[in-house]
Amino acid sequence: MTSFRFSTPGNLMDVGDDSAFYDQWHHEVSKLVVESTEVSGRGAYVNPALRDQRRDHERAITWTGLSRPLLQEHRDDRRKAYELAENRAVQIEYLEWHVEKKNDKISRVTFTTETPEYWNLLAELHPEVVLGLYQRYVSTDVTHKDLFPENDTYFPKNKWNTTHGIMHYVMRINSMKDLLGVSQEIEPSQHAHDGFDALPYSRATGADARINFDIWAMSRQGLQVSADNPPGLYMLGWDDSGWTKPNGDPVDDYWNVDRGVRGGALRVTYEVPEGAGFQVGDILIGGRPIEFGGHIAEHITMSAHVVSGAAE
Repeated sequence: MTSFRFSTPGNLMDVGDDSAFYDQWHHEVSKLVVESTEVSGRGAYVNPALRDQRRDHERAITWTGLSRPLLQEHRDDRRKAYELAENRAVQIEYLEWHVEKKNDKISRVTFTTETPEYWNLLAELHPEVVLGLYQRYVSTDVTHKDLFPENDTYFPKNKWNTTHGIMHYVMRINSMKDLLGVSQEIEPSQHAHDGFDALPYSRATGADARINFDIWAMSRQGLQVSADNPPGLYMLGWDDSGWTKPNGDPVDDYWNVDRGVRGGALRVTYEVPEGAGFQVGDILIGGRPIEFGGHIAEHITMSAHVVSGAAE
């Protein structure tokens, strides 16, 4: 057993550091990773809480936020892909969003990468904190009954995290469990020498494919790989180059990081400041107005971070 301790995503400190929450969070994450899994070649994916892990290399595994399966299925009708992508149930690349409108145009889009495990544990130990965070980030109208409708049990799919707003993931395979699960998947052939040998590959999402192929490649080099600390899903960055205001000028910086930091954001809102004379829905990308949150999600770079090193 090492002295390693898993930190909260983005090193969030939503409660005092004397709370039992942080120790319990460490144990919840550690339970999701076995001591060592030979995922491909001579190396392994390991749990740094159970085995000493060197940090010789750090790597950000990246992909984009819009559903790759939808883009593939509707490659000849991208507008249809954007339209369908507004459904949280298909926001499958570890990025979910909620769109707000004024006068039938988008006024704000909020993106999140926060996992249900974090919020379930926080709600179990500190329900009053969960209520306060909802009221701060989603709406002052949120009530305790909205979030804890029966026997004071937290209801993740409450209206303020679905139809009326967004706080954390609700899509069924967006979770810390799924991130760490796919990270430990064994390369199917078990004898691949490179990425080509690992084909055919059955997973459709951009995220899972990127995580699998990158971890397998590091493992084949004989390295031990583990989630960087703090583990989680992050918005690494975004690219709004070429986006224009209604008058044709380049857009200003309308990205606001609400939780996390730039380069490691957990919650981001995209909104034009009041007084600018236009809304998000008036911004043009490639000469076309933003009609869907997916138009923006496609330009967000997602990331999961790993470290690797030679076996001790």
